[in-house]
Formats: sequence, C-alpha cells, structure tokens
Amino acid sequence: MIAEDDRVAARFTMRGTHRGSFFGVPPTGKTIAVQAMNFYRLSGGRFIEERGQPDLLGLLQQIGAVPAPGANAAG
Repeated sequence: MIAEDDRVAARFTMRGTHRGSFFGVPPTGKTIAVQAMNFYRLSGGRFIEERGQPDLLGLLQQIGAVPAPGANAAG
C-alpha cells in the first residue's frame, strides 16, 4: 500500500470459492485467488472514491471459463 495526500494505492489478493454464477459461468466450487490493484481517494477520514482492476482473465482461467496459457499446447 502506498499513500500520499488524499490518495491511496493498494495491491492485494482476493481469495474465495466460486459458489455462484459469474459472467454466466455456473458455480464450480473451485478455490480462487485473484490479484487486484485499487486506488482510493479520501476526504474527512472517509473513502469517497474507489477505482480498481482485478485480474479478471486470471479469475476466468481459474474457474475454467477461459483456457489457461499452454492448456492446449501440443507436445
């Protein structure tokens, strides 16, 4: 985490279990770990703005919606 003035940047990993439909992919029960980067702006000791970018491709690969790199490689 990095903070300067009224802004904070945080990189973190979200962990959980795929138990509900996600982007049309039915629950798989698979455990997931997704990296994300969020930016926050504070005012008066409160968060007033949040922008974030999770690794959606990595998440979709973990639940089997998108092939992982090398998954279809011949050899």
